[in-house]
Amino acid sequence: MDQEEETKGNTSNVESINITEIPDNDVKLDKENFSKGLMTLLSPVIEEMDSRIVAVKASQKELSKEIERLLAELQLFVEAAEPPPIQSSIQKLISARKKLTTTNQTLKTVHDRIERMHAQLSKENTKRHTFF
Repeated sequence: MDQEEETKGNTSNVESINITEIPDNDVKLDKENFSKGLMTLLSPVIEEMDSRIVAVKASQKELSKEIERLLAELQLFVEAAEPPPIQSSIQKLISARKKLTTTNQTLKTVHDRIERMHAQLSKENTKRHTFF
């Protein structure tokens, strides 16, 4: 029973300990331990991310060099190649586009006239039905 009383007495002492009663050295040790634990936990992740970033930078540099090489080759091809004769085809397309635009305008005009005629006929039919 003495042990139970001592345990109860210790429990009440623990409950009554105030944060301000914890020595500064213990708080500093807890902060240091937390910091060390956090660093131990995060260091491998940070190192892995750093190595991957370095790899991405190297890959980007290689890609940039390859793009520059391809641009140089394409420039040589453009300078050496003679463009195909497509001017006559372009003129035909321009002419076809003009004809299409004219045809669309004519169709719109016809459509508008038909709509007006339809509206006029609807009015006349309404008048006839009211007289009968």
